[in-house]
Amino acid sequence: MEMRDFILHRDILSVEVKIDGNNYRFGVRWKTPEKPYGDTWILQSYANKLTGEKDLSKEKIKEFLDTINARWNWNMDDYNK
Repeated sequence: MEMRDFILHRDILSVEVKIDGNNYRFGVRWKTPEKPYGDTWILQSYANKLTGEKDLSKEKIKEFLDTINARWNWNMDDYNK
């Protein structure tokens, strides 16, 4: 999986991702984690750049989200102040 062309606008990140030889454009939204190892990016949209189709399997989408959602131990006390 290759990623390039990152564009951040407020809490939306747009990124081009090459998966199985095809280029996709993903849009993900930042969210504050709710637990110490919670996700910080949630999928908003994606499409194959050539066809415009949403043709990825759930497993491939999960693989992408697992890649960008680092499993950091967020100190939740900082968020609860």
